Amino acid sequence: MNPPQSNAHPRSRGGLFRRFILPQILITAAAGTVGLLWEASQQRELDRKRMTEVATANATFLEQVKVPRSRHMAENLSVITGSRVGFFLPEQGLVEGWNWSAGERAIAELARQQEPRMVSQSKLRALCRPIADGRGSIVVIEPARPLFASSRSLSVIPLLGITLVAIAAAFLIARSVVGPLQKLAAAIASASAETKMQLPAPLTRRKDEIGILAHTLVEERDALLEEQKLRRDAEKMALLGQLATSLAHEIKNPAAAIIMHAKALEDRGAEPEGRLIREDGEHITSLVNQWLFVARPEPPRSSTTDLVTLIHSLKNKLRGLLEFHDCRLDIVAPPGLPIACDSQRIEQAFRNLIDNAIKAMPKGGTVIIELTKKETGNIAFTVSDEGSGFSEDALAHFGETFYSEREGGMGLGLALAKGVIEAHGGSLSARNHAAGGALISGTLKAPPKKLSR
Repeated sequence: MNPPQSNAHPRSRGGLFRRFILPQILITAAAGTVGLLWEASQQRELDRKRMTEVATANATFLEQVKVPRSRHMAENLSVITGSRVGFFLPEQGLVEGWNWSAGERAIAELARQQEPRMVSQSKLRALCRPIADGRGSIVVIEPARPLFASSRSLSVIPLLGITLVAIAAAFLIARSVVGPLQKLAAAIASASAETKMQLPAPLTRRKDEIGILAHTLVEERDALLEEQKLRRDAEKMALLGQLATSLAHEIKNPAAAIIMHAKALEDRGAEPEGRLIREDGEHITSLVNQWLFVARPEPPRSSTTDLVTLIHSLKNKLRGLLEFHDCRLDIVAPPGLPIACDSQRIEQAFRNLIDNAIKAMPKGGTVIIELTKKETGNIAFTVSDEGSGFSEDALAHFGETFYSEREGGMGLGLALAKGVIEAHGGSLSARNHAAGGALISGTLKAPPKKLSR
């Protein structure tokens, strides 16, 4: 059962980034706005204090010098203070300097009604203060400065700069978090259901939580694929076991009879025909034995066997197969290399290695088996051919049950050979010759002293 491939929903692309960045921008913008409003309120309070001081100073001056509160005096005070200065006198009403506009008169009246508070209206602000001698009030009018007036820009610019830097930092943080997650999602969506997932190097090199998440996803997915593979292999193995068990008795007995009659033909002088029939019967028996061994592996029954003699005997048995495929088998070995093994299984393992080499050379060629004795007493061997060699994928799956790149292959031959060699305490591996062709290398243990002849 293959895991379904995940597909990113079109509407979800960028959703995490927006969810991450928008609150950051809103919070930063809100903080900036609050800062600007606070700055405006502070400036307004400073302006009120200054206008109060101007009004108080003018009122005190009028009380001390006892000058008439005329239009001319209002003009002089306006020149000195830089503000519009006027008087509200009980007998005359508003006495203004120069010619005030209707708006200035209106805000002056509003300031008198709310004195001593500062009032703002449109582009003007005014403050009215009673004179202590009881002879009217003094009113001061100034233009209302906008929020970003040049006089206060120097204090607003740093606040705006901090706000912009905070927004940029939020954007970069969002990209640093969301960007890797988007790459991870894309890698998962594009991963094959049958192969291991390859993540971009920037994700695998990360040491933070995103890197841990990426490694965890890869490990869990690979574990799932491995579990599914093992499950499929187990199902195939169970099916093979049922098939092998049911067919073993039905096939082996007729095959044994065929081999017996083929030997009888050889003894009566019909050697070529009898040999071909015998070899085919032995091949059928070998296939059944493979199925039984793969389906129900049992510990080998060891006895001392000369490996060189065993392989020469196997060569004679495969003579017809070699001739049919226009192949030759060369054996390079010193005499007498005893090993402790189950000879029937070891013969089956080498039969499979030779058969695999023959099938790799459809136009014929030479198979070379080389045996050497190591200093430890163990036997090292190689089986080489002149074919096209293993593919990279075949080398990666060497010895795996049911893996085969050959059309119609069951993937049992090399798996059985590897299993038999390893069951005897040896090893088996594969590589390619630099000049072409496959090279299978292995080792087998020497017999213990009590089994030595």
